[in-house]
Amino acid sequence: MGQINPKKSNIFKIKLVNLFLIALIFVSGGFYLIGMNNLVVKGFELQKLKHQAESLANENQEISTRKVVLESYHNIDSKLRDLNMVAIDKIEYLTATDEVIAKR
Repeated sequence: MGQINPKKSNIFKIKLVNLFLIALIFVSGGFYLIGMNNLVVKGFELQKLKHQAESLANENQEISTRKVVLESYHNIDSKLRDLNMVAIDKIEYLTATDEVIAKR
């Protein structure tokens, strides 16, 4: 029968270890590239969301300013004049006597 040459088995083991290390390097590189791609995509998405938040904040400021203008006394007064309502000259308050008010 044939004998196994110890040098050939050592060379085979070294080749097997080298092949395993090369495969490990490629797999690690793949995971690194996938991780970096995810980080870049998340960075772009974060930048987009920050821009959207800034745009909404500006729009909110403009709406608040417009609200203040629309609620101003001069604006309401001019709208009341356009409605042709009767102006109030005298205000009379009703006074209630003690007999009218319910007591316990």
